[in-house]
Amino acid sequence: MIKKSYQRRHLRAPYRESFLYADDQFVLKAKALNLSEGGLLVDELPSFPSNDQVPLLLSIPQLPSLKNFNLLKMQTFSKELFPRHIIRVKAKLARRDQLSQNLDNLFKSKFGLEFTRINSIDQKYIEEYVATCSANLVYLQTLIDSFNTDEETKMRVRTLAKILGYENLDKISQLRSLVSSDYKSLQWL
Repeated sequence: MIKKSYQRRHLRAPYRESFLYADDQFVLKAKALNLSEGGLLVDELPSFPSNDQVPLLLSIPQLPSLKNFNLLKMQTFSKELFPRHIIRVKAKLARRDQLSQNLDNLFKSKFGLEFTRINSIDQKYIEEYVATCSANLVYLQTLIDSFNTDEETKMRVRTLAKILGYENLDKISQLRSLVSSDYKSLQWL
């Protein structure tokens, strides 16, 4: 059996943030998994409106490139310090992945949303977010690969992982697995 890989249309990056969307007269909150110039992957919703034009409100952090930060600067850096840009877009449902059929996930799915209306300025903010996040992810992957070299590298890995949203991971093997998965999903299915 030949296994095929397909390149995605847009580079994507982890985006574990909440966002707002409208469904009829209701405004609802959901959590995203990743973001690209073309759309958003949404996690664990029971349903999503089938309209072609669902309004979304996203808050995009403006990440710095962290590879040039020294350890002390990284340790004192906080996600709350990132300036944010609010983006209003319209999206449509592109795909739905059913989660496992156990009782905990019975009414939950992952939804791929495709942006149908986005202005060029907002698209540029997303492009910059994805590029910077990708560079930081590559840097974290490099640090993980040299994890056992010295104590400062170990502290850099833990600190950078926390800044990038990989919190509460006791084992480096768990972190390595998650970062590797996110790294692979940047461009490839």
